[in-house]
Amino acid sequence: MEWLGCPRELRQSLVHHAANVGGLLGDQLVGLYVHGSVARGCSNPTTSDVDVIAVLAGPCMDEIARALAGIHRVSDLPLDAVFVKQCQLLHDVEPTPIEFVIKPMGSREPRLRGEEHSYFLLDRQDAYECSIALAGVRFSEFALPLPWHLVVDRLEELLPHIVPKFKNPTLMLCRIAYSLAHGTLCSKRDAGLWALEGLGGTWRPLIQKALDRYARGVAEDADATEALIGLERHCREVLMKMRGSGSG
Repeated sequence: MEWLGCPRELRQSLVHHAANVGGLLGDQLVGLYVHGSVARGCSNPTTSDVDVIAVLAGPCMDEIARALAGIHRVSDLPLDAVFVKQCQLLHDVEPTPIEFVIKPMGSREPRLRGEEHSYFLLDRQDAYECSIALAGVRFSEFALPLPWHLVVDRLEELLPHIVPKFKNPTLMLCRIAYSLAHGTLCSKRDAGLWALEGLGGTWRPLIQKALDRYARGVAEDADATEALIGLERHCREVLMKMRGSGSG
C-alpha cells in the first residue's frame, strides 16, 4: 500500500472506514480502492472528494446498500463511492453497468439501484493506473486497462461539460490536454504544473492562478473567460487532429 503524500489523519480515517465497510460486507467485499487525488498524493483537505471504488463478489441487497449509506453518512470523509460487482469491470462500454453510487453531498443514500455510470470507465482507468488498496489485492491484479481509444472517447464526451459544471475547470482541461499528450491520466495538480510549460503562452496566467487557488483550497473562479474558452478550444483541436490521424 502506497500512501504518497496522504496526511496521517486522512489515512487513519480511510483505514477506519475500510474496516467498517469490510465488517458489514464480509466475504462479499472483493476489494476497496481509493483513487484520484488522494492516491496520487495531491488532495486538498478543503476541496477534494475522496474517490472510492468498492468491488463486490455479487449483487448487493437493498438493506445492505442502505447500511453502507449509513456508514458514509456518519463518516467525516467526503466520500464519492462507486459500488460495482467484479464481473461488471469486464464491461468496456459507456455508460457502464454498476450496482450503485453514494455521493458526498445530500443525503448520501445509494442512488439509482442497478444504474449505469456515465464516466465509470475513467474512474476504472484511474484506479488501474494509481490506487490505494484499502482491502483486497491491487486493483490492477484483476482489472484490465482500457484500450486507450476508449479513454479518448470518454474525454471527448466529457469535454463540453468541463467549463459549465466542474469546480476546477482550468485544471480539468489541463488534465485532458496532458492525457492526450501522454496517453495516461494524472492529477489536476500535476497536469497544471505540466501545462505551465507544455502549454504556457496565453494560458500561463490562467493556469498559474488555478494552481494557486487549488493549493489554498479556494474554489476556482469558473467564469467562462476568453482564456478558459481558448484552452477548451485547444483541447478540441487536439482531439480533432487525433481523430484525423487515426491515433485516437
